[in-house]
Amino acid sequence: MSGASTARAHDPKRGLGWKFWLLFFGESSSAVGTAASVIALPVISFQHSGDVRQAGFISTAMSLGIVLARLPAGVLADRYERRTLLLGCNAAGALVLGALAVLETSDAAPLGVLVLAAFLLGTVGSTLAPAENVAVRNFVDADLLPRALALIQSRMAVAMIAGPLVGGALLKVDAAWVFAADSATYLAAAGCALLLPSGAGPTVTADQTRLEATLTGLRFLWRSPFLRYAALNATVLNLVFNGLLIVIIASAEGSGAGELGVGVQTAAMGAGALIGSLAAAPVARRLPPGPGVAGATGVVAAALLGFATVHSTWGAALLLAVATAAGPVITVVIAATQVRITPPELQGRVYSGSGFLSQAVAPLGPILAGACSRAFGLTATLTGAAVVVLLLAVTGGSIAARPARTVDTRVPSEEEFVEVPRG
Repeated sequence: MSGASTARAHDPKRGLGWKFWLLFFGESSSAVGTAASVIALPVISFQHSGDVRQAGFISTAMSLGIVLARLPAGVLADRYERRTLLLGCNAAGALVLGALAVLETSDAAPLGVLVLAAFLLGTVGSTLAPAENVAVRNFVDADLLPRALALIQSRMAVAMIAGPLVGGALLKVDAAWVFAADSATYLAAAGCALLLPSGAGPTVTADQTRLEATLTGLRFLWRSPFLRYAALNATVLNLVFNGLLIVIIASAEGSGAGELGVGVQTAAMGAGALIGSLAAAPVARRLPPGPGVAGATGVVAAALLGFATVHSTWGAALLLAVATAAGPVITVVIAATQVRITPPELQGRVYSGSGFLSQAVAPLGPILAGACSRAFGLTATLTGAAVVVLLLAVTGGSIAARPARTVDTRVPSEEEFVEVPRG
C-alpha cells in the first residue's frame, strides 16, 4: 500500500461520503415516521373497538410480518439491485400508509384493514433492513463501518424517542395525520433511494432456489463460531429487553411510582440507547470483537442485577439507561465484524439469518416476564435474567475472542461455501 493510501485509510476526519448520507437521511425519515405509526395503529384499533385484545392483534401482526419476511429479504438483498429494493419497499410503505390516511379521514378503517396494514409495514421494514445493510457495506470503506453502523444505531434511538412523541401529538389532532406524515417520510426515503447510484455491489445469480440460497447463508452463519455466538447473544438480549417493559410496569406499580415511574424509566431506556450509539464506534475501533461483546454484555448483566435491588425510581432509571447503553455497543461490534468476515455475496442472507434467529423468540419476552414475575417475584425474575446474561458474557469471552478472519471476497463456488472459515 502506498503512503498516500495508508494516510487515507487512517485519516479520522475522512467523511462517510454522500451516498451513505443520502441513504442515512432517507431511511432516518421513514424510521421516525414508522415509530409514530407503531404507536398509532394499536391506539386507533382500541379507540374504534374499546377492546384491548384488538390492539394486541395489531402489534402481533406487525411482529409476524417482520419475522416471516426476514429470511426471504436476505435472499432478495443478495440477488437484486439494492437501490431497486430500497425504492420499491419505500414506495410500497408510502402506498399502504397513504391508503390508511384516506380511510381514517372517514373513520372507515376496520380491524382487518389495520391488521393487514400492520403486517405489510412489518414486511416492508424487514425487507428494507438487509438491503440497507448491504448498501452501507458497499458505500462505506471498511475502516469507517463502525462509525456508519453507530450512526444507524443512533437513528434508531432517536426514532424510539421522537416517533411516539410525534405520533401522540398528531393523534390528538387527527389519526389520519399520523399516517399521512408517515407516508410522506416513506416518499422522502424513496426519493433518496432514487438518487443513489445503481449497481451497488455484486449480486448473486439466481442459480439456486430461494430455499437453497437461504440455507447457504444459514450454513455460513452456523459454521462461524463468532456468528453463532452473535446470534445467541442477540436472541437472549432481545428476549430480556422485550420483557423489561412488563417488569418496569409491575415494579413501578409495586413501589407506588405509578405512571410517572413507568414514563421516567422507559424514557431512560431510550436515552441510554442514544448514549450507547455514540460510544459504539470508538469501542468497536479500539477493542477486539471478543472483549468488546463480552464486556458490554457483562455491563448489561450488572445493570440488571442492580435494577433488581434498587427501589428508587431515579436509581432504577439510571441502571436501565446503563443497560440499554450497552445494547448499541454490542450491536455495532457484532455487525462490523459480521460484515468484515462475510463474503459480499452472502451479506444479505447472513444479516437476515442472524436477525431472524434473534427476533423469532423475542415476542415471548413479555409473556415470560409476566409469568416469571407472578410465579417467583420481580426480584427473583430480574436476578435470574442477570445470571443468564452474565453466563452469556462469559461464553462470549471464550468463543468470540477467537480471531475472526477476513474471508476471500472473490465469488465462491457452491463447494467452497461448505468449506468456510471458522472464525
